[in-house]
Amino acid sequence: MKKIIGAALAGSMLAGTAFAADLSFSYTGSNYFSAKKGNLDYLGSNRTDCLSVELSNELAGVVVDFDTEEGKLKQDQYYAWMTFGLPVGNLQITAGSWVGRYSNKVTADAGDLDGEDWIQWKMGIVGPLESIGKDSDNLTEGNMSTIFAYTLDDMLPGALLVKAGLVKTIEWDTWKTREESKWSWNSGFVGELCYRQEGLINVDLALKNYQKTDLSAGLFVSPLMIDELQATLGLTLATERPDTTTTHDKNELYDRFYDFAVDLRARYAITENLAVTTAHNITYYNVYDAKATAEDNKYDDNFVAMSNQIGFAFKAAENLTFKASYQQYMSQVFEFHPGNSKECFVDEIFFSPSVEIAATEKATVTVATRFGWQDVGHEGHETFGIQVPVIFSYNY
Repeated sequence: MKKIIGAALAGSMLAGTAFAADLSFSYTGSNYFSAKKGNLDYLGSNRTDCLSVELSNELAGVVVDFDTEEGKLKQDQYYAWMTFGLPVGNLQITAGSWVGRYSNKVTADAGDLDGEDWIQWKMGIVGPLESIGKDSDNLTEGNMSTIFAYTLDDMLPGALLVKAGLVKTIEWDTWKTREESKWSWNSGFVGELCYRQEGLINVDLALKNYQKTDLSAGLFVSPLMIDELQATLGLTLATERPDTTTTHDKNELYDRFYDFAVDLRARYAITENLAVTTAHNITYYNVYDAKATAEDNKYDDNFVAMSNQIGFAFKAAENLTFKASYQQYMSQVFEFHPGNSKECFVDEIFFSPSVEIAATEKATVTVATRFGWQDVGHEGHETFGIQVPVIFSYNY
């Protein structure tokens, strides 16, 4: 039903303008092979395909995106937008299901390896526990949403962007407990304030309030003074304050009080054909044991994680680029409860060299080799694996 409504909305928003719209098409297909018993075997379950079709002009547009998941085709993103000119500035309304980010993720050299072998983590909270602060500059996170965006760029030295909207999530209770509820929302609230002045600075403040007890605030700043440099510094603070009257799931070990993360990403063009990219994230959790007694609850546990990457991209010819990425992930839970003596420590290392061939102006083939070490330092538990992603992408 949602897909039907989304298609109807897209059609109505484009009515009367479709004759002047441009049609674009993109396809990305990824195949994975893995070293197993000395052989390189095809991993059919890891194959991913993405097909996207866009119809748009200066006033409106619609996008439909299909992905594969475990060999099955599914509709992923589907949304439409329309822009209205105002006496001062303009207003854009976007509705549907999509991923919406504003800040520079500094993935200029990622290509089709983005999110897999080139900076595998999103900006914000990084760790094994769920948090609204994960991917903190992504307002919609692929959920059904309606976002209003106001832009003012003709009366200021730069451009001001203000966003506000609703994102469909689990129930946002309007009262203290469900038993007392008379009515409730089925959507959370999001907002964003951005300012960009060319040659100076780009600032983004993103707020997400999906549930009554959850709040995420991400502040991202990018200097724009140096042409050869792309950089983003991010600070994320996420809070969750469970109601003391709430009965916790007996299988739920932790409930967070607050999470904090610092991101630093930078790409520097050493020469016209050689660039280096570094990305770093430090995440800190303060958590308590929901199953502990009232006496034990005065003890806090602390989770610290660090993610680091350094990558190089060298354009050897007009249609040939060599890349290499080294990434390391470390995390540690420091537990102070007398009854919690088990430690949780993770150390993972990935090294991914790749070659990107622009076969034609529209088609690109990327071949990479991913070497992965997990549980490094855990004697007797270390594992090593090799994967060979082969990615084909086509844009028209």
